Amino acid sequence: MNTASKIFLIVFVISTLGVLALFMNILPNLSFPAPATTETPVVTQIPNIVPTASTDNPEVDPSTQNSKNLGFALIGSVITSVTSLIGFITTTMIAWRKEKREASLADVQHKKLEAELEKTKLELERLKESKPKRKTRK
Repeated sequence: MNTASKIFLIVFVISTLGVLALFMNILPNLSFPAPATTETPVVTQIPNIVPTASTDNPEVDPSTQNSKNLGFALIGSVITSVTSLIGFITTTMIAWRKEKREASLADVQHKKLEAELEKTKLELERLKESKPKRKTRK
C-alpha cells in the first residue's frame, strides 16, 4: 500500500472514531420530546386572560426540536462514516489480493523467460560445437 493510501486510512479512521466518540457523548444528553398529550389550559392569575395554543405546533419546544435534528444528523453521519470505512477496507483488501496474484504471475513469467533464455543459449552452444571449424590459411 502506498503512502497516500496509508495517510488517507489513518485520517479516515481517526475521523470515524472522533464522530463515534462525539456521538457517544452527545447521545445521552439528547432529550427527545415526550409524545403530545391533550392537556387542559392552565388557569392564570388574571381571570380575563385564557392561554391559547399558537398555530405553529405547540407540543414541540424549539430547543428540543434542534437537539432532535442534531441527533438524527449525527446518526446519519455515523452510519455514512462507518459504511465508507467498510467500503474502503474492502476495496483495499481486494486490491492487496490482486497485487499478490499479479506479483506471483509476474514471477512465473520471469522464470519461464529465464528458462527459455537458458534453452536458447544451450542450443546456440550446440550449434557452435556441431559446426566444423574452418581452418584459416596462412
